[in-house]
Amino acid sequence: MSSTNPVHLPERKARQILPALDPFQRYTVPEANALLRQSNAKTYQQIKAGELRTIRDGGRTYIPGSEIVRRSTLPIETAKVAT
Repeated sequence: MSSTNPVHLPERKARQILPALDPFQRYTVPEANALLRQSNAKTYQQIKAGELRTIRDGGRTYIPGSEIVRRSTLPIETAKVAT
């Protein structure tokens, strides 16, 4: 993670201020955990179950920003407001 990347992973209990998500960027698993606000174990469970797509580059695993956006939004049927 470079100093130009605005996603910082603070101490465990510190409050996080996360930037706008770029769907065209790839994120490391710890960055994706912070953006999805879930544990490392939960992220790897979703990867193993095929619920979260990844990009492999050598031995590193990345999560596309578009996947984080997809996992962070409700399906249209669920998001409809009852009238």
